[in-house]
Amino acid sequence: MNKVLYLHGLNSTLHQDRREVLEKYELEIFAPQVDYEGNPNALQELLDSYEVDMVVGSSAGGLGGYYFSGVKQLPALLFNPALPFRHYMKYIPDLPPRTKFLQIVLGARDEDVPPQKSFDFLTREFDKEVPMEIHWQNRLEHRIPIDVFEHELIYFLNKLESTP
Repeated sequence: MNKVLYLHGLNSTLHQDRREVLEKYELEIFAPQVDYEGNPNALQELLDSYEVDMVVGSSAGGLGGYYFSGVKQLPALLFNPALPFRHYMKYIPDLPPRTKFLQIVLGARDEDVPPQKSFDFLTREFDKEVPMEIHWQNRLEHRIPIDVFEHELIYFLNKLESTP
């Protein structure tokens, strides 16, 4: 059974519908409650505490998941990651070149995390050799409907199975 670190958004938690979808695909879920604003060492504590096979994160959890997966060299599925707000994170590690698949889902109608700023960040960070896909969803807002969550998770898991 693959172990997944699920990182929730700001002032949120792992919702039951997402838990059920993750369990449906036989993933062992680690979903810690993270105080992104109040704990300047949150990312380091996550890095020290979890040995998992992959990361799924949303919004602030997508930001944390971006760095967690980059440091640990793990595949990650990130929904509307708060990449433009990385200055709020006190500890930002230097990342080695990314070698594991990164799937980013951006909602064009997201008013909380501007998708164009996230896209610009990603295109500055990476060259063509990085195993990354950006899924631009024209109708998607900041909150991720469960059907979109499951569809993107299935794609992500299938991609991991087909990649050596």
